[in-house]
Amino acid sequence: MVLDKMHARGSGPRVMMTRQPTEERSRNGGLRVGEMEHDCLIAYGASMLIYERLMISSDPFEVQVCQKCGLLGYYNYKLKTVICSMCKNGENISTMKFPYAWKLLIQELQSMNIVPRLKLAEA
Repeated sequence: MVLDKMHARGSGPRVMMTRQPTEERSRNGGLRVGEMEHDCLIAYGASMLIYERLMISSDPFEVQVCQKCGLLGYYNYKLKTVICSMCKNGENISTMKFPYAWKLLIQELQSMNIVPRLKLAEA
């Protein structure tokens, strides 16, 4: 009976929108770390495990952030340079790694006219 319940995977299918592993055993899904599991791992001091589960194994994504205004930038393939969408130049741009789901959250907040800004201490 235990063998019927066991399920684990190294890599596999992902959801198209969030780029995170699929849910459920029937869809060859992964074991997901939710908010409660995240908080329990923090309480036990497992910060490297959380970093590995949420960033490396799940959905890492490179984001360009403007140091001046704190908004997300983009890469212009025609000019082959990074441009800030607010400042319209690429002088003060830093590249950072965040989960893709975080980038989606920022974009959804911006679509609701809520503009989160990042303050970068060191570039």
